[in-house]
Amino acid sequence: MNNRRIALCLIAVSAIIGIVAVSSDSLPQILIMPFLAISGIGFGTGIVLLNYKAKHSKRDRSKFKRTNTKSWDT
Repeated sequence: MNNRRIALCLIAVSAIIGIVAVSSDSLPQILIMPFLAISGIGFGTGIVLLNYKAKHSKRDRSKFKRTNTKSWDT
């Protein structure tokens, strides 16, 4: 799987875990914070992976030109 699919899966799963942790009344109060922490870490990692894929894809590298290619005349 590529970075984009992993990122989207992480965001979806962490959102589901966060919603379940917040809306569930049957969970003890001690267990809610670890679930929210896991959800936040997964959400942040998913966003980082989405941005990494957008900035470092091989298809977009050809569009960037080097800035110091001019030769100085003497």
